[in-house]
Amino acid sequence: MQQSECSSINVKTARKCLGLIRDIANRGASSWDANVVGYALQELSQVLLERTGEDERSFEPVPAHEISGLDELRVELEWVDGFSREMSVGQRCN
Repeated sequence: MQQSECSSINVKTARKCLGLIRDIANRGASSWDANVVGYALQELSQVLLERTGEDERSFEPVPAHEISGLDELRVELEWVDGFSREMSVGQRCN
């Protein structure tokens, strides 16, 4: 696989990860159930913290094609996404 193909795949995976984060956060923000809100916030925080391996966060902008481990991040986010969907059934505010 050529570098441009890998970069394109990584950018698509990065977009998928951001979409999952958006969906999980939206369900938490739209719920009247404090458990759903807390779950979304805590799990997203945990998943994202595990990505850095440090307690203190320091973000440096990095192009999506330079981010490693996005497939693993996507798998974790899909797992959290599934559970937050189950928890939020019938629990949405308007």
